Amino acid sequence: MAEAYYLAIVCLLILSLYGIDARRREQRRKFILKERMPTELSEGQLIRSEYYIRTEVPRKMHGTLDQLYRVMSGLHVLVDSKTRDKHQVFLKDIVQVSVYRVILTRIGMKMADYAYFRVVTPDGVQYIKRNLLNEAQVIEEFDRTQALMNGKATPSNAQHKAMCISCPQQINCDNWQFSGRQ
Repeated sequence: MAEAYYLAIVCLLILSLYGIDARRREQRRKFILKERMPTELSEGQLIRSEYYIRTEVPRKMHGTLDQLYRVMSGLHVLVDSKTRDKHQVFLKDIVQVSVYRVILTRIGMKMADYAYFRVVTPDGVQYIKRNLLNEAQVIEEFDRTQALMNGKATPSNAQHKAMCISCPQQINCDNWQFSGRQ
């Protein structure tokens, strides 16, 4: 009698776990459809989410990646989420994710030379695929940023007035092309 009772409990447990798994799969399917996720990602496997990474070589770099997928080709593809007014990706976004790619390559992962940017706007979600910088370009950007921060390089003039308005270096900038001072 006790054996039949335990067998019934085990069967119920297995069925409930199957039901939970089926519900989870259905929720993922609906999410993928709603997000219009690229097929490459939807067929891939999510490896990491909100994961801190760092390296000391070729420079001391670190960051927290949003998502990392292993796609059918065996490569790993980064996905970075951005909230914007428009569906657009900036150079700074590409540099940021390129740093993550360099770090992951350094720890032995086979990385794709592109990433997806999941851009969320009031109009909805759009995945934008962009090529990333190679390691030499990342090092060049890194060194330039360090030189600017240490005062060993001169920043270039802004191309838009909007760039100057929010710049914290306005007070130190002799070449501020949009300033009202003479």
